[in-house]
Amino acid sequence: MATSPQAGLAGLAGLAGLSGQAGLAGLAGLAGLAGLAGLAGLAGLGGTSAAPDALIRNRDGVVGPWDPPNPPWPFNLNIDDPNNLKRWDAVVRATIIDYEMISRIGFTANPGGQQVALWHLKVAPGAPPVPTYQPLIDFVRPTDDIFRGQLKFLDQYADLRADREGEIVSQMSGGLSFLGSVTYLHPERTKWTIELLSAVLRLASYAEMRVKQGMSCRRPLEFSPQVQPMIQTPAHGSLPSGHSTESFACALVLLRLLQASPINQHPLSPIIAPPPPPYPYPPQIDFRYGQQLMRIASRIAVNRTVAGVHFPVDSACGCLFGLTLGEYFVQRCITGAQYTSWHFKGDQFPNPNPAVINPPPVAPPDDGDFYWNSLFDVQGNGNQTPAPPYATTASVVSLQNDTPSIALPWLWRQALAEWT
Repeated sequence: MATSPQAGLAGLAGLAGLSGQAGLAGLAGLAGLAGLAGLAGLAGLGGTSAAPDALIRNRDGVVGPWDPPNPPWPFNLNIDDPNNLKRWDAVVRATIIDYEMISRIGFTANPGGQQVALWHLKVAPGAPPVPTYQPLIDFVRPTDDIFRGQLKFLDQYADLRADREGEIVSQMSGGLSFLGSVTYLHPERTKWTIELLSAVLRLASYAEMRVKQGMSCRRPLEFSPQVQPMIQTPAHGSLPSGHSTESFACALVLLRLLQASPINQHPLSPIIAPPPPPYPYPPQIDFRYGQQLMRIASRIAVNRTVAGVHFPVDSACGCLFGLTLGEYFVQRCITGAQYTSWHFKGDQFPNPNPAVINPPPVAPPDDGDFYWNSLFDVQGNGNQTPAPPYATTASVVSLQNDTPSIALPWLWRQALAEWT
């Protein structure tokens, strides 16, 4: 059957795969390399599935006798030059970035201490390189008593299911579209930012799943037959919450991009005049952007408790984890910096004793629910000081004399240039 010449251009619709990369429908969708594969839609320029046969016949008809090429030959590309990254397929770039991130993270478990830990592998330059592991974040599992005590929140939050149903279903694969309602994310305008966030999400996904396996915490419905989640409970551990981890990691990276953007560094063009002291606001960034990003990340996390698949302590753990990974990611992008490592002490999370029928009321944030602003201070532009007892700093780890990534700083610069 004959087709119009323009039909081949329908292959360009494959560019719609960028919306999969943009993942504005969800965090997990953005994390998937399959979304990046949407760029392969450019192959539509080749036409239909019969294209190989057509190309064979086309060559036979036009190529003529073999004529060896003459110099000048193509010059060789520089070895491991980050500028070569722009030449590659988006999936290839994603694979390179994932390798550079994940190859530098180690995992350990201490069953006797009910603890797991992630480590940054610092590699001093040299051949062979000299590696040493530095702390990143560790986790102590909450006690069963704490989980049981939190069941009351599952019961109370269930009252919000009818109101939050639309949000919860939309966020089942993530919630970047909600964060994107605060900042200007679009696959044409901010394609490098979207690729950067995709890397953040894949990092969070890999790391959180390894920690989930290590912690192996049971889901709410395993504690009570009355939880009855409104959606399917995922088939992996409860702590940390993946939605919380990914949402806060993305919120933090987006905030840092805004703060570092060229427009915010221009002395004559601040986004908004900074509020007066005593708060140490960044001089040229409207703190309300950070506030809205963190509030949305929190709502995404809390919605998982409303749905009946997560405890508040899961969200608190994910919040600290996401903020830590987000800052770690940014510091890996701006080489030669430093990051703060953290302890999540789940056994010290506040909990009204469930064995007491009528426990005395406890005021927030010590009532056992999740409060993001206990962990992050938007006005102070960093982690809350003092932090709650269940979240304590371990050490400040310098990335000086660490072999830098070639891909991460390059991608950060491409993304940063979009925020003008």
